Amino acid sequence: MTSSQLKDIAFTALAILWLVAIIAGFWWFQARLVVTFDSDQRMLSKFPLMRDYGQALSRELPTVPQDQKNQVTIVREPGCRCNRYSSDHLASIQSAFAGSTTFHATRLSDLPVSMQALIPATPFVLIQQPGGALVYAGPVNSGVTCTSENSFLEAILQRPNDATLQIPLLARGCYCTNPVSAPL
Repeated sequence: MTSSQLKDIAFTALAILWLVAIIAGFWWFQARLVVTFDSDQRMLSKFPLMRDYGQALSRELPTVPQDQKNQVTIVREPGCRCNRYSSDHLASIQSAFAGSTTFHATRLSDLPVSMQALIPATPFVLIQQPGGALVYAGPVNSGVTCTSENSFLEAILQRPNDATLQIPLLARGCYCTNPVSAPL
């Protein structure tokens, strides 16, 4: 073999090794961070009909007076590695919808145990319309990063008169599973 052929073989081997490393890194990142929101299907098994899950959540929520704004409750748990992926996006949503929406943030551990048992993972968001109708319960987004392109929230907040309940429990993204297994 000539030195030119050896260089070609070495370059090809290096390129293949680099490609394998990139694929392995991507797989590791995806396997570690991207999960289904209701990963153990706890909510889906207890509530085969999403309207029943929505009703259980609604019973736990405070009533929103009819003359109030939309209420968005953001539930996080400190230490969840996924909080960092949604922080900037949630801040931009708060800025964009400040005139029509009131935002509340709380920690999962600060909620009553009965409410904690209904939240499969964090970050978790609840959106109530004036009068208290629950119109959204679930993750901020799908995917690892959180942007308006993969967010569920903007679409709901942009349709203030649509009372259709949205619950994307099968969304895949970066979520921290809620270990609370208290009976309902």
